[in-house]
Amino acid sequence: MTLMTNQKKKQFHISDYKNLVREIIMEGSLFSLFKFQTETIRTLTTEDEAEYTQQRIVEFLNILKEVADDCLLCNKCNQTYKFRICTGLSYKEDNAIELTCEGCDDCYTHSEERSHFTYFNFEAWREVDNLRKRSRGFTISYRLSSSPERALLLINDNKEMCPEIWINGHRVFQAEEVKNYWNYSKELLKKWKKNEEIQAEFTRKKNITIYELDERKNG
Repeated sequence: MTLMTNQKKKQFHISDYKNLVREIIMEGSLFSLFKFQTETIRTLTTEDEAEYTQQRIVEFLNILKEVADDCLLCNKCNQTYKFRICTGLSYKEDNAIELTCEGCDDCYTHSEERSHFTYFNFEAWREVDNLRKRSRGFTISYRLSSSPERALLLINDNKEMCPEIWINGHRVFQAEEVKNYWNYSKELLKKWKKNEEIQAEFTRKKNITIYELDERKNG
């Protein structure tokens, strides 16, 4: 009888906890909860074996996934996110979560080791990869940077070095944007090859001229 009572109490507490998790997720604080709860578990289990700590974290992540799968929708296309748990990353004590939307290709990731979550778009990334394969005489790459620039064109003084377009995945989220920056860069590169003046803002870093493509009016 006592065992059954304890089991019911445990189920009741888990149910309450899941409701709390749901409220926090619906407030838009999923990643804050992830960081807070994993840090709390590690603090409370400092004297326990690493395996025990990991088990408690995985239990929490499973609850987080269960609740998120039930209530979390993409604010762009209203589709349910695909929630993935990544455990035991590299050699460190690190776990991560990933949210991807199959509707608009948005992706969010966060891990215990990082201070902020990462956001990028698979559609934009794929466009960069496709254009890179088509590029001749220059290249294009996809980077995740906290800098405000959306896109840059880097040209080395040494013309034997291939010019490179940098697309900032933290600022550019659509394939069309990527294509526009690519086309605009081709126009600038034509002028560069002809030694004509390039009308675009730039900075110098050692022997590299860095053109800002952000002011380009795409349309």
